[in-house]
Amino acid sequence: MRILFLFFALSFTFSQSFSQQRNIENSVLAEKVLAQLKLNKSDINEELYVEKVLPNMKSQTVMVIPKYRKNESDGYGNFYQELDAYIIIVENTTGKILYQYYEEEAWISDAIRLTSIDVDTGIFTLNNETRAFGIATSYSSSSQPNPHHHNDLSLFIKSNKSLKKVLNNYTTISFGGEWDMKCVGEFESISSTIIIDTEHKNKNFNGLLIKDKITRMKNTFVNEDCVEKNTTTYKTKRLKYNGKTYN
Repeated sequence: MRILFLFFALSFTFSQSFSQQRNIENSVLAEKVLAQLKLNKSDINEELYVEKVLPNMKSQTVMVIPKYRKNESDGYGNFYQELDAYIIIVENTTGKILYQYYEEEAWISDAIRLTSIDVDTGIFTLNNETRAFGIATSYSSSSQPNPHHHNDLSLFIKSNKSLKKVLNNYTTISFGGEWDMKCVGEFESISSTIIIDTEHKNKNFNGLLIKDKITRMKNTFVNEDCVEKNTTTYKTKRLKYNGKTYN
């Protein structure tokens, strides 16, 4: 039961963390933006749609529009989706698109299902003139014997009239393993904290300091009791900007 609790707690981490608009029907901007993109509501995955006002630029809103490229079902409740990404910043009063990023087949949802997309407006100050925002994606499997969950984070900055991705799908949380549904099993959980590293710059951009907490869990039967043994280790690494992306 502890294993399932950890899995579901991780699954809801992002959805509980950010205040944002998810219902496209309640959005005052969506209709205007879709018209500019020449898209219909039926073209997009409304469950994954999200928008959020930028806290450092309250006259602008970030919108994430997942457009169907493929949307297939096997008739047994299993879906395969390929989604193109429209990441957009709009002017709140008029709905005019100010900055835009488009990527074909940005997300795939299959046995490892894309469960949510979030706009992360944490303070990602990359230099004195540049503050990034994040797009966080959460994925989960439905397999109980082999649970899996991970969250990825991409960072975007304004660049002329477009948006530039400077960090691509960096995994910030992962959890997975295998057990017998009773007790015996092994799991690994990795949680990464991203810190702006002002001491290590490259190409005039601050570095990113990544601190990983790695927990390995092993459950065994001992004298008919289920005994859990955890070991935790820590790792630190740095990402630097190469003029295009962080790596």
